[in-house]
Amino acid sequence: MIRGADISIAQLRVLLAVAEEQSYTRAAARLGVSQSGVSHSMKALEKLAGGPLITKAAERWDMTALGELALTSARKVVGELEVLSQQVAQFHNKVDETLKIGVIPSVLTGWLSPYLSSLTSRYPDAISLVLEGMEEEIKEWVEGGVVDMGITTDVTQLNLTYWCEHFDWQLLKKDEIVAVLPENYPLSKQASVTVAELADHPLIMSSGGCEALIQQIFAHSLEEIDTFQVDFWVRDTRTLLQMVAGDVGVSLVPTLALKSKPTPGVVMRPLSPRRDRNLIAFWPKKQPLGQIGQQLLSEYSPRD
Repeated sequence: MIRGADISIAQLRVLLAVAEEQSYTRAAARLGVSQSGVSHSMKALEKLAGGPLITKAAERWDMTALGELALTSARKVVGELEVLSQQVAQFHNKVDETLKIGVIPSVLTGWLSPYLSSLTSRYPDAISLVLEGMEEEIKEWVEGGVVDMGITTDVTQLNLTYWCEHFDWQLLKKDEIVAVLPENYPLSKQASVTVAELADHPLIMSSGGCEALIQQIFAHSLEEIDTFQVDFWVRDTRTLLQMVAGDVGVSLVPTLALKSKPTPGVVMRPLSPRRDRNLIAFWPKKQPLGQIGQQLLSEYSPRD
């Protein structure tokens, strides 16, 4: 009679490898052991089982009835050990993968950084790369495999068919768009402003990624789109704010882009009606997110 303690996990792994590889040589290469070591383990296991487990006829390997019984149990035992190994790793906050992220600057500095810090405090090696870029750059990085996940303004509607074919995405956060005004403007004394009121003043447009959304806001708000005109294009938010403070014009800017950038002489007012940009995380359909990516989305996405 076989005593359970007589059969080793190593022998069960050998049995699985031989059955799946249909070759002692390939099984040995898969396990990183010698072919003679595989042969010795199989003979020892067959001795413990009391009969042959595998028969070979020409190029075909077949499991005996006893072998099928042993194989079924081997799969269960080895599978349970793998589950246990994963659970222990999670208990100790260890993971076998890393995550590379591409993110627009306003989201990284205005919102995401604390979440990434919290994540890496639990999984120290989880984030291997964080790249700042504009919307189109991040899309190219995700497509090219430079990063695993992109976090950006939702631009899926610009080419929805293409996005549905190539990416999966998830809404992370709504970010309010506000009017940025010189403090000496009459509009600055109002509780909120309309897009039509802003159209009467020189417009400073951020070229850092939100221009399509802002143009859409004006297009949907003005009866005559001809009244919409961009007077200045600026890439850096700090420069834009300095221009507003210098009474050059007004602007529309996402709230997150304004965090940590207080500028004397500038005030922010909400739009009436309110306008938001949607922030999404996206990744390739052909490469689903791993454990760290899923952890980031499930635990560190705000619930508003």
